[in-house]
Amino acid sequence: MSDQNSTTISGTKEWSVASVNCVNGCSHNCRYCYARYNAVERFGRISAEDWPTMQVRPHDVRKARKKHDGRVMFPTTHDITPPVLVACTTVIEKLLVAGNDVLIVSKPHLECIEHLCRYLARYRSQVLFRFTIGALSESILAYWEPGAPSFEERLACLRYAHKQGFATSVSAEPLLEANRVSELVAALLPYITDSLWVGKLNRIRDRVIDGTDPAAIRAIEAGQTGETVRWVYETLRHEPRIRWKESYKAVLGIALAEEAGLDV
Repeated sequence: MSDQNSTTISGTKEWSVASVNCVNGCSHNCRYCYARYNAVERFGRISAEDWPTMQVRPHDVRKARKKHDGRVMFPTTHDITPPVLVACTTVIEKLLVAGNDVLIVSKPHLECIEHLCRYLARYRSQVLFRFTIGALSESILAYWEPGAPSFEERLACLRYAHKQGFATSVSAEPLLEANRVSELVAALLPYITDSLWVGKLNRIRDRVIDGTDPAAIRAIEAGQTGETVRWVYETLRHEPRIRWKESYKAVLGIALAEEAGLDV
């Protein structure tokens, strides 16, 4: 997930007008996570040891939710995992009851998606799932996103939500395996009703967890050079459901949206 820039429509602003969270930390413990970097390294709000232990914020769960003028994204600084599923469901339902359209973004656990699809069925028309799937190779996902589900489980979640009649989309941001992007897209598109977003792993040298293999960093960087970005674009540009995150737009000369949420 990308962070936001207050003067440009980038990061989560490309997808939504507001972001909501209710948990501190994230057990997925992705090596590149911007939220972890901000909380641990930049602001010192939580220790690196405590980050993977997800702590629900009761006041954010109890909080009343208002109607926003545009789509709301949940979550942005943590994920939806089994231990925090009830709290997350409560917050999502409050947003929906208030009349919001909600973009649910996750590296999904099948247990969680089955629960959400059942529990939110009455709000189906207000929900768009966006699952983060940036590679096919289990070894790559396991290295960069060590606590997150496998490719097969994420694909199963996409299939399940699609079968249940929910609007579905995918974020391949970060794209961790650019050389297999055609295979990745081919595997996912049959279960996508909305869009598939492609983007870089931003600020990799600044944000990665200490001890990350330099060779693994170089491999990601090789997959997001200007030349490779343009190759990915030419490979996918004829598919109407493909969308480009701001990191790709900057290379390709594509203008950013002028208002938050307009690229949904």
